[in-house]
Amino acid sequence: MEGNGGRSGRRNDSISSVMSLGTDNNNNNNNTSPSWSAAPADQRSSRAEQVLDHEASVHMLSSHYAPEDHSYMEGSNSDTDQSDMMSPLEIRHAIFEMLDELPQCASTDLVTPYQKAATLPPVTQDSLCELDVGRIINNPKLRHDVNFDRELHFRPNLDGPRGKTKLKSADEYWKAVLAELEVYRAVGFRLMTSRSDEELEYWTCMIKANQIRLPGIFTTIYEILKTLVPERDQAIVAERLDVEMIMQQICKGVFNLLDLAQWLATILKAHCAPMRDDWIDQMLEGTTQGVEEGNQKAVVVGLRQTLAILEAMKLDVANHQIRHLRSLLIDDTVNFQQKYHAHKIAAGRFKVKGARDWFKAEEALLSGCNLAPTPLETFSSAVLRSLLSQSPIPHFPDTFHLDYERLRQLRSDIHNMIQLDMCNKAFDVLIKDKVSEQTRAAGKKTLQFRITGIIGDSGLYLENLENLSAEIVRLVLELEGSDRTFDSDMNSIVEHYLRTELPLASSAFGIQLQSILDTELPRLCNAVKSSARLPLLALHDVMLPPIQPAGKGAAAKPIAEPLLDEILKRVTHLAVIHWHVWSPIIYNLQVAVGSTDLGSPDNNTDTAHVNTNTASPSSVASTPDMQSQTGGFTQLNPSITNSHSQE
Repeated sequence: MEGNGGRSGRRNDSISSVMSLGTDNNNNNNNTSPSWSAAPADQRSSRAEQVLDHEASVHMLSSHYAPEDHSYMEGSNSDTDQSDMMSPLEIRHAIFEMLDELPQCASTDLVTPYQKAATLPPVTQDSLCELDVGRIINNPKLRHDVNFDRELHFRPNLDGPRGKTKLKSADEYWKAVLAELEVYRAVGFRLMTSRSDEELEYWTCMIKANQIRLPGIFTTIYEILKTLVPERDQAIVAERLDVEMIMQQICKGVFNLLDLAQWLATILKAHCAPMRDDWIDQMLEGTTQGVEEGNQKAVVVGLRQTLAILEAMKLDVANHQIRHLRSLLIDDTVNFQQKYHAHKIAAGRFKVKGARDWFKAEEALLSGCNLAPTPLETFSSAVLRSLLSQSPIPHFPDTFHLDYERLRQLRSDIHNMIQLDMCNKAFDVLIKDKVSEQTRAAGKKTLQFRITGIIGDSGLYLENLENLSAEIVRLVLELEGSDRTFDSDMNSIVEHYLRTELPLASSAFGIQLQSILDTELPRLCNAVKSSARLPLLALHDVMLPPIQPAGKGAAAKPIAEPLLDEILKRVTHLAVIHWHVWSPIIYNLQVAVGSTDLGSPDNNTDTAHVNTNTASPSSVASTPDMQSQTGGFTQLNPSITNSHSQE
């Protein structure tokens, strides 16, 4: 396969209007080309003038915009120092003015993205580095989370305000790339029609100064692709993606983008999952259309899709590694975390006093009630008491730092359960004995469904109090057979009741939390005690049973557990893993200091103690198929997204 360096200096008409220095294939007359010549500096468009004046006033010109700072700018035929002809600021202004005069800027501002957008693509090898297998097996958050999610995998983290900001920045970047391509085309035409050495040098200086983002795109494609192909393909990848050669060919108008896209499509299909083939075909089809029709936007879309495909391939590899390593990572949880935390404690970067005080406070509280719990029972009680705290911010020690999101979600689920129960009680107050028990029970199911529709995933009951009250009244009237859908007196009763009961700080809420603690603590202690005897891999299978595939012969779908039982199950899982990791370090202080037994689910954790002089965290031994690449991102839970890189 011919490399980029082997092409002749002959102009390639198939891409002359896209990323080369020629005229537009579809518009070859001079009237449609940008009207641009070496105009005096005082002839400025208003937008370009504002940009220049702003940059000059605050001295924001970066040195990387100067032509001599780019490695791709070597090999100029001019003997004249470019800086003697034009300053970097003048070069920048000339490019801004040219962009402002392009027909494309009539509907889209290309100057601002060109000036302000990032110089590197949104996806780079550095941004994907956490998908690397070495980072995966040494990522404490991921190694902890894998215990709680059978379907844990990476995906780009584009959720929330930060995700919106990233998407907006990416859009601005690709607009800037479009602007850069338009400059290549406009300056390229002038460069090829120059009639004097000064003109040639002027436009050469301009086109080299325009090499801001395009080199970074090809460099990123090369860096990511070389981590995805085997050793035998490394040489051809390096040859075809020689970035300096590509930029020289672009400047001379002989770069064959279509040929490169076809080669990329072939090599990507050879090393990606079959499900990515259609995406690769779309990339190639769009790039081909852009080259043949001189459509710069289509070319930008093709480049953007190429990076997205490479990112997806890296994610596929990382998720394959997680599936492959899952059992090893779970089985090694206690050993890894104890060494990891012992190393931080020994270095003075992790304090355990707060956790010891938290445990001793619970121990003192239970002793004051004439109870003699075991350390494990004391710990279980402390976990549930903190979880059911009426304080807006629960008091969990720093040892739970890897579980904060899980604990937050557990508290939210408990609060939602209590607030839903309060809505049911308001319904009971209104309905009284006006309907049968069967109708009342069916009404509560209907009410739960409607409340879920009002609240959604937000859990904001107080913020939706008026809507909740109106819905409860409407349902009561409906069950009573009334033609009305609203009753102001009934609505006032319900609103007053909910406004008094629903707040977390209300006495009614506190009574509900205390009731759960009193009734469920014995169950939790028994569950933790029995579950602590299991190896972590067996515990994982018990707490997260495999989902049976649908189809003939598949087991019937189990009936969903009651919400409180499901919550206690999650608390048990979390508490058992925490106990195995931290009991030798914090909670069993009566054990002799200096024991090197780090404890495990198969050992007696009541007699283990960690040696804080343990070496730094160990890594799971790499197997041959783990020596490939990856880089991490955002760990995805079917219900909760946890970020491991992120960003």
